[in-house]
Amino acid sequence: MIGLTAVTFGFVVGGFGGSAKPASAATDTSTQANFVNSGINVADPIKSGLSWSGHFADATNPDDISLDSKPGNTNVNTSAVNVKGNATNLFYVVTVKNITDQDLTGRYFVDFYDQDTAGYSGAGLCYGSTTNGVRTIDHDYTPSDDVSNVSATYGLTTEAAYSYWNEWDSLSDTQKSQIVRVRINFDLKAGKTVTFKLPVIASKAGNLIQANKIVDADLTDFTIIFGVMYSYYLGTTTSIPDSGSFNHNQFLAAYEITGITTTKDSATVQVGDTVNAATFGADPTDATIGTVTDANGQTVTDPTAKAGTYTVELTRPGYTSKTVTLVVNPKPSNNGGSSSNNGGTTNNNSSSNNNSSSDIDTSTSPDTVIDGQTVAKKGRAIYGLKGLYMYNKATFKKLARTYHYAKQIRTKRPIFIVDGYTKSNSGALRYKVHDYYHKSRKGYITAKSGYTKLAYYFSVPKSKAVRVITSTGINSYAKSDLSGKKLKHYKKGTVLKVKKVVKYKLASRFQLTNGRYISGNKTFVIMK
Repeated sequence: MIGLTAVTFGFVVGGFGGSAKPASAATDTSTQANFVNSGINVADPIKSGLSWSGHFADATNPDDISLDSKPGNTNVNTSAVNVKGNATNLFYVVTVKNITDQDLTGRYFVDFYDQDTAGYSGAGLCYGSTTNGVRTIDHDYTPSDDVSNVSATYGLTTEAAYSYWNEWDSLSDTQKSQIVRVRINFDLKAGKTVTFKLPVIASKAGNLIQANKIVDADLTDFTIIFGVMYSYYLGTTTSIPDSGSFNHNQFLAAYEITGITTTKDSATVQVGDTVNAATFGADPTDATIGTVTDANGQTVTDPTAKAGTYTVELTRPGYTSKTVTLVVNPKPSNNGGSSSNNGGTTNNNSSSNNNSSSDIDTSTSPDTVIDGQTVAKKGRAIYGLKGLYMYNKATFKKLARTYHYAKQIRTKRPIFIVDGYTKSNSGALRYKVHDYYHKSRKGYITAKSGYTKLAYYFSVPKSKAVRVITSTGINSYAKSDLSGKKLKHYKKGTVLKVKKVVKYKLASRFQLTNGRYISGNKTFVIMK
């Protein structure tokens, strides 16, 4: 993400980033603007007067919208639009609400340009549409009894910055095609809302960047879109107290559709392994797996459920898809399984303890290999060995940090559940996780060796004994799901003899020599 200090632009200092609703999941690259980096609405902080927000929307698909508010820099919203060869029709959607109990007069200023006074140059922008041309302001909103006295004046590319004063009738057709600034005057009734949809043409300007480089692009690759609202008592130029002048500074770049690239066009895995775009080294790293077909051309939902060769489509909105090949080999036979380890006796004991085969799977490895790196399988629990950060992006930057986890003693280490994998822009593998104890905390942590480890044991210690280390002690149970009556409590320091280890869902259990079960969590016990 792009880190910036507060931006000063136009009439006011600072500002606060108005953002937009989540983008559509549709991927029709021929008709969508395909904005990169979509955001959410951010509340206008003013206490009185006219509250407003603004965002760009594709004129052909209003659900496809822009904006991404940067953490720590809420007045900075960066996004990029696919210019589809040269020009794309957009709407700049401005929603205004009168949050007072009296009718008010408003004056709204917005500046589109291909290069502003700060020298930023990204998408080339101008007022109008390639299909409808340039029209008067009465085409840009829906008339109602709530809003009245709507008019507009305009500024041109040939004029000095912050010039908004040309009347429509005074402009020639050539000058109307040069409009880059609009001032809207209106009266709005108490408690009412009006939405202006200003037509904007986006085209190539001084910079055209790759869609997969937008997150790390320099701010000079973007065009600033400046907007500010002033609130007055009805029919006057006297400002409403506590209304202020509130601006949204937005940054828009231009890109053309680029194709997904991979470091390898074919990958080989085993039955049951986790497969995602990172398996093929996809760029961008947030590409996802689309349609998967088998050797007979039939669509499958889980290609790793059965050995075979599959055709996999990698997709990402704003990019052309790529087809790769996935080879799934059978899992090697387990020569150390229950069949050669007193199988009859073991199976009978399991049945008597009401343990179903779906819960216990001693042959499943807790690890998998991605691009030569051994990592915990999806769904496994891992804990932090060192101090680490959780990030909201796979490319780790200071502003993307969301939580810090300090280095802890073994019994207090943070535990994470592996939800998936991805890679940073430089190709570093990341875990996509959620915090086991604080499930609302979700993000990315490093998959680098030495920072995390499996939080559960999946093998029997050589000594066939474990020691209780948690200060609260642990309980033993008759069932591997640790449900039902607690059979015995073991205090910290107690040494317990282990018969075997069994897998239970994402965790593991130790079966003691007395047939009872305890947790295999490494924050509770340690191998003797």
